[in-house]
Amino acid sequence: MKLFMKLTLQWRITILTAIVLIICSAALTAFSILNAQRTLMPILQGGIVITKGEGNSADVKIQGKDDNEIESGIAPLRTAKRDFDMKSILFLLGLTTVGIVLVYFVSGKALLPLKNLSRQVAEIDEGDLSQRLTEGLSNDEVSSLTKSFNQALERIEEAFNRQKRFSASAAHELKTPLATMKAGIQVLRIDETTTLDEYKENAHMMEVSVDRLAQVVEDLLILASPNEETDEFNEEIYLDAMFETIFDELSPIYENRGITYSIECEAISIYGNEALLYRGFFNLVENSYKYNHDKGSITVRGSKTNKCVRIDIEDTGIGIPAEHLPFIFDAFYRVDSSRSRKIAGSGLGLSIVKTIIERHRGTIKVSSEGVKGTKISIQLPK
Repeated sequence: MKLFMKLTLQWRITILTAIVLIICSAALTAFSILNAQRTLMPILQGGIVITKGEGNSADVKIQGKDDNEIESGIAPLRTAKRDFDMKSILFLLGLTTVGIVLVYFVSGKALLPLKNLSRQVAEIDEGDLSQRLTEGLSNDEVSSLTKSFNQALERIEEAFNRQKRFSASAAHELKTPLATMKAGIQVLRIDETTTLDEYKENAHMMEVSVDRLAQVVEDLLILASPNEETDEFNEEIYLDAMFETIFDELSPIYENRGITYSIECEAISIYGNEALLYRGFFNLVENSYKYNHDKGSITVRGSKTNKCVRIDIEDTGIGIPAEHLPFIFDAFYRVDSSRSRKIAGSGLGLSIVKTIIERHRGTIKVSSEGVKGTKISIQLPK
């Protein structure tokens, strides 16, 4: 069996078809020989009569002839029977051989698209995932397989590019504070007349850099950590109270910009991990403050259906261009790097939000109309 499985598909099809062909041909030949022996040959002799004996056996009698005449009349029949049997067997062997050869070449022709597909797949490497397989015009299984493989390649290429962007952005995000810390240390080591105030200034700068590094590492751990246990998602959380706490924490920071807010949740509650959900909604509200216009507004609305709770967070900010919307949940992705760099953050906020919502078996969608603001819609199971 192991040897059979090591053969090519073409040979396996040929062998299996040959076995079926041999069995069918042998059965048909045996039936023909047996039928000729029991029926055809006695009938060919005009004076031969077939009578039933005891049981179901058949007795052959030749009327009006003695034993010598009977023997001389049956001898040619025996010779004819042997010739018939031999020709039937030879025909069986010849037909089977021709059939096997035809099956081999026909199956090879039928499997040619698979061979071409295998050759094209072998030529694809990680250096260029943009290559695609040539799709045939037919609607057979090979064409369907080719389309499925091309779709898989698209998903792999997208994931690979996302991973490359993630690695490059993570390296940059970690490199900047490390370079700042190293520069501060080198200055202190080279300058022998460093004052106490300069030491304090460098210490403060290093503390800020360490805090930034710690925040990035913490965010990465949230993104990479496995799903929490289900028993940690059974806390009842009232949305109005949670958002009031979030706004109370953020409002003093942005009070000089005159941004107003309203919460319309009507004492709606959900079940989940309070710490994670607070972190996720905090990030969303903080973004609404960061990218809002002065004297703008933020509105939080909650509503219930039979199956889920919907939370909408809408602001009157600068909005997100349509071409950037598919990528805003990618880690470290920034709509405008020069603008975003002026605003504090690691670029992981929305990635963390999406991870938290998905861990609660929820969905999150973003819609934006240029300068008219952004609306984030979240659905969580009740």
